[in-house]
Amino acid sequence: MLVQIQKQLSEQQMKLSQILKNATERQCFGQFMKISEVIDAGECHEIKSTKTTLEVCVNGLLMLEADIADKSSTLSMYGYVADDADILKVYRRLGIDPYHRTKCYKCNMLGDSYHLYRVLEHMNDYHRASFKEIGSYLETIGL
Repeated sequence: MLVQIQKQLSEQQMKLSQILKNATERQCFGQFMKISEVIDAGECHEIKSTKTTLEVCVNGLLMLEADIADKSSTLSMYGYVADDADILKVYRRLGIDPYHRTKCYKCNMLGDSYHLYRVLEHMNDYHRASFKEIGSYLETIGL
């Protein structure tokens, strides 16, 4: 019980910018999460090995970091699409205010400011900004 509480506290103390800058998952655009299978065919088209690759968008990465989604059981070959309730739950679990208002640093498409989780999604999908690039931006605004 104590270990679980300490783990939750350490997760909440990690800044959003650090989560994104330390990301190791492969990035995808336009989908929340998806799994790709890479099959290494041997002689006579026999399957030698199968490798599963997880690709996530920015909010998908945060869902994995918050332990909301588990890489093996929740995801399917067809992908996982989260609704707003899922995403808000992720931000709250990480100790981040999803309603924090900010704007896209690349364009003025979102006006003066918009909800953080929507802005990150916009930067990731529309501008194809990398996790590290988004993390660096968040670091400059103190997140």
